[in-house]
Amino acid sequence: MTNVKRKAIMVSLIRKMKEKGSWTGETHIQKCTYFLEEFLRVPLNFNFILYKHGPFSFDLRDELTALRADNFIEMEPRRPFGASFMPGKVAEVLETKYSNDIDKHKEQINFIVEKLANKSVKELERVATALYVKKNEDVSKDDMVGQIRELKPHISKELAKQAVEELNDYIKEAEHNHIIL
Repeated sequence: MTNVKRKAIMVSLIRKMKEKGSWTGETHIQKCTYFLEEFLRVPLNFNFILYKHGPFSFDLRDELTALRADNFIEMEPRRPFGASFMPGKVAEVLETKYSNDIDKHKEQINFIVEKLANKSVKELERVATALYVKKNEDVSKDDMVGQIRELKPHISKELAKQAVEELNDYIKEAEHNHIIL
């Protein structure tokens, strides 16, 4: 995928998240993008590592900065909790020009926004870490819970188990609806 098409998809994702009532902070965008790429296989080509609140991409952080510089997105400070992102002054121009590319991934974007956009940062960390564990190894549910706890000791066994169950529900629904690329 070209860089400009990726920008259009990112702007569309942020717009959909905002329309859904999401905080649309960087953590929300990071986790939704991680799921788009790693779970639904939208080829955005960001590199993710396990970080403070689960999977994180410094490439994506740089992309958000570039999108801001080009006025495709804007950042609104929201004290005391950080900032929210929203489509910028020229976002519509980009989305219109690349509407066919956005449409190719519309179902995936809508699925992710529906499932993740309004979760708390803690909820996002848990389910994204569950995907990170599942993606890197074919493990049982109990092993996934153990690995989540090993990577993130502050997550209780019960909450890790809930995250694994939630991820498994997403997998079943995505497969049933044929939205995994």
